[in-house]
Amino acid sequence: MSTRIRFSEWDGVVEELRRFGSAGDVRTGDDWVRVDFGSAHVELTREGQVSTGMALHEFERTGVEYLVVDHDAGALTVEADDVSYTFRRPGG
Repeated sequence: MSTRIRFSEWDGVVEELRRFGSAGDVRTGDDWVRVDFGSAHVELTREGQVSTGMALHEFERTGVEYLVVDHDAGALTVEADDVSYTFRRPGG
């Protein structure tokens, strides 16, 4: 089951990322959260910026409004007005 949360609900975003990244290295600051999975990472900021990286591609976007996390499928989707991007946790 997926959880959809607004970036404006920052404490909830951080909690979802901590759970999503439990198999990785989760670090947080006052206005950001980052999860490293070896050669892959995802970083979110309170202002709605997303940065991800994997061996073959990177993704950056500002103005993200929603985060959709599917812990069972190992997928994190960010949604903005004109884009939807899904990051898949390495190893599922």
